[in-house]
Amino acid sequence: MLSPQEPERPRHPGFWLLNSILCGFVGFISFNFRIYLGESAQRALIIAVITYFTSLIIVGLLRRIYRGLLSKPTLSVISLLKVCLLSLSVACLHAATIASVAHIINHFIPMNWHFTQWTLQERFYLLVVILWPMYLGWSLGYLWFRAEFLVLEQEKYSVHAKAESQRMELQLLRFQLDPHFLFNTLNGIISEIPSDPDAAIGMISELSSYLKYSLDHRGQMITRLSSELDATASYLKIQKSRFGNRLQTQIEATQLARSRKVPSYILQPLVENAFKHGFSAMPAPWIIELTAETNGDHLVIRVSNQGVLKHSPKVLGVGLESVVGRLEIHYPDRNSFTLEQVGEFVVATLDLEGDPCNE
Repeated sequence: MLSPQEPERPRHPGFWLLNSILCGFVGFISFNFRIYLGESAQRALIIAVITYFTSLIIVGLLRRIYRGLLSKPTLSVISLLKVCLLSLSVACLHAATIASVAHIINHFIPMNWHFTQWTLQERFYLLVVILWPMYLGWSLGYLWFRAEFLVLEQEKYSVHAKAESQRMELQLLRFQLDPHFLFNTLNGIISEIPSDPDAAIGMISELSSYLKYSLDHRGQMITRLSSELDATASYLKIQKSRFGNRLQTQIEATQLARSRKVPSYILQPLVENAFKHGFSAMPAPWIIELTAETNGDHLVIRVSNQGVLKHSPKVLGVGLESVVGRLEIHYPDRNSFTLEQVGEFVVATLDLEGDPCNE
């Protein structure tokens, strides 16, 4: 897992292979240019080989320097000036190396007359003029690619961090819901045992189904909607055993909708919200309806409860805020959540496009 303090350093795949080819091309140009000016093939080949290795060493050195220079995907004016001066410096270093090698070769292989009419200083300046734009262009290109890698790595780290945050929020939500839910359910079972043992057995059976879903999906971020609906049905049956005829529930979902994948525990906060806010001031019977259908590539889920929307749909509680945040992680720019009053019902609607990401 990436460290929260420092994102992983971007890697440059094929750096040495690519630059070996580029430096080889520079050596090839050097060889043909000297042959064109009448230099002997032997001298031109030696200097081309030296040019190849010198440029390869220099780009490796520049790479190490630029790693420290560019820690963010932006380049300041001062950093740009440093790049220009550094490119000029390595161009001078390269030219000095070639000049020194050429001076040594002169003792063994005489120089062609085309070059002897230029002084050593003039040849040095000519090489610098040729090499400086080359290294400056390489530097800007490398920094551009590195900035792109940094941006991609930061985006990857951001998505990873958000997904981990959502995973922790999901665990926290479960730790909050399960003990409270178990406490109420067990109390309901105890109260039913003396008067209605069959109802108590039914509650135990539904509680077992609900806990099995909780255990099976404790490490999963994504599941089939059918599993979510089955767990929600068990939850509602337990609640119905507690409240009896005062609670009426209905779940309808098309087969295609049931086969779609959704974030785990995405329905639980919606149903919990209906019980917490919907029925507090409403006379029985209380009604909860859950529907799911597909519309093209969209999955539309609605949870309706009898009640009055007392707060602004833009001001959500912790549970619903968690739903909205998780949807943005799993359906970036492909989701919609609305909470509105429709007649005597408060309707929470999820509109999810495509399959969830970050499984």
